[in-house]
Amino acid sequence: MNINREICVITANQLENENPARNRILSLINGFLNKGYQVKLISMDSEAYSIVKHDNFEHYKIPFINTKIPSFLKRAFYEILIAKNAIYKANELNCDLNLITIPSMFLLHLSFLLKNGNKKILDVRDLSWEYLSDKSAIQRVAKQVFRISAYRNLKKFDFIDVTNDHELNYIKAAAPNTPVFKMTNGVSRSIYNQLSALPEKNIEAEKVVVTYIGNIGLAQDLSTLIEASKKLTDFHFNIVGNGTDFERISKHADKNQSNIKFWGQVNFDTLKTVYSETDILYAQLAPEFSGAMPSKLYEYLATGKYVVYGGGDVAVNILKDFENISIIEPQNIQKLIEILENLKTGELYNSNSLANKNRIAEEFVREKSVEKFIDFIASRPN
Repeated sequence: MNINREICVITANQLENENPARNRILSLINGFLNKGYQVKLISMDSEAYSIVKHDNFEHYKIPFINTKIPSFLKRAFYEILIAKNAIYKANELNCDLNLITIPSMFLLHLSFLLKNGNKKILDVRDLSWEYLSDKSAIQRVAKQVFRISAYRNLKKFDFIDVTNDHELNYIKAAAPNTPVFKMTNGVSRSIYNQLSALPEKNIEAEKVVVTYIGNIGLAQDLSTLIEASKKLTDFHFNIVGNGTDFERISKHADKNQSNIKFWGQVNFDTLKTVYSETDILYAQLAPEFSGAMPSKLYEYLATGKYVVYGGGDVAVNILKDFENISIIEPQNIQKLIEILENLKTGELYNSNSLANKNRIAEEFVREKSVEKFIDFIASRPN
């Protein structure tokens, strides 16, 4: 047990309102607490909010800055401010270990500001700088600058963890001498237990319900789903979540369209209700983001419900081992319409996969992977 060791977990998220980030951070915090660490968390939350109640836990707040805006340059400027605030707070706390969790890439790019002498861990959830568009001159130049910065800073970490093989290969190429651990993404045990036990949908419901839950950004390009919804008037569609593309997407639906509902950000109790009333769960990543695996898919699979995914590469390699799922070309409206109509005609959406639930329980419950990662850190020489 590492009773006297302190770890500072540094994130640029507002965990109170961001379910995927909160769930991953919570698994990390609980894992370190269970191993006897003193844990200090830095996030962009309100003073009244605390993610955990524990004698060995303290939650420190930095000022909230809204980054869910369409302007690339403004968003980058704000994210730099957030990263700087978080790292300066970490330096004040001066813990034995500092764990930076990204996809907020500026925490990586500014990690050189962390005090020397304390060990540094990088928790990689996404290689977000690699997804900047080559079609935009500004983003194309920014990608090259951020890539150089990433390669330089990755070498300075004592440990790095990743979520999939694509990230693993990238990090090994960038920092060949740094110990890397694959800490598979997934769902927390608590979330899994609740989603896998959801009540069945009322079979008397008039329409087949298709639901998207998660971040609403350019990567997801939900205009594909909305265009399909305009043609499929005998279906009902839910879009749950928020993000930088929410305003554009919400205006994409027809003014008087009655078969679609935008929920915005909701709490988990409401989310469970939406899941329960859903027949088909939908997700998509545009081709330029195919190196990512949407964490929401693990939640989807934990429900046992039918999943339609538009995307390729990393996610497809994981999803091929599951059933009750259709994988289609991303951003192909006609393909999406066809698969949804086929699922309705064959009533395939009525099935609930126990095999998917069991596989998630065995391979993708976060606590198991987090415990192995902490043991991996402890086993390395000081």
